[in-house]
Amino acid sequence: MNNDQELYTQQLAQFAASQSFDERSVEFFDDVWQEAGVKDIAKMTTADAKSVLQVLSESEASPEFTKALLAQAITAGMPEHVVGYILESDTDGDGRTLAQEIFNDGTSPFQPNQPSVLASKQNQFQSSSEEDMEIQI
Repeated sequence: MNNDQELYTQQLAQFAASQSFDERSVEFFDDVWQEAGVKDIAKMTTADAKSVLQVLSESEASPEFTKALLAQAITAGMPEHVVGYILESDTDGDGRTLAQEIFNDGTSPFQPNQPSVLASKQNQFQSSSEEDMEIQI
C-alpha cells in the first residue's frame, strides 16, 4: 500500500469511527451491496469492489454517499486491500482517484468534472479585468 493510499484509508477509518449509522442509512447501503452481489462485506474481493463501483457509477452516487458507504463497510469489516483498491480507483477517467475526489475536492467520483458556472464567470471577469488594465496602460 502506498503512502497516499494508507493516508486515505486512515482518514476513512477515522471518519467511520466518528459515524453512527441509523437503520435507514444501513438499509440504503445494504441495497447497494445487494445490487452489486456482495453477500459478505468482510469477505469482499476486488471483483466485488468493481461491481460496487459499477453500481455507484450507474446511480451517480454523490461523494458524501460514497464516503458514508465506504465508512459503513469498514465498520462491517471490509478487507483493507479492498478498501485500498476502491480508494485508488479512477472512476471517472480524469486521472484522480476516488479518494482524492471524496476527501480533497468533494467532486462526484462518478461523473466527469465540469467547470462550474461560477468558475467560468470568475475566469471571464479576470480576463476582462486584465484587458481593461492593458488598455489603461
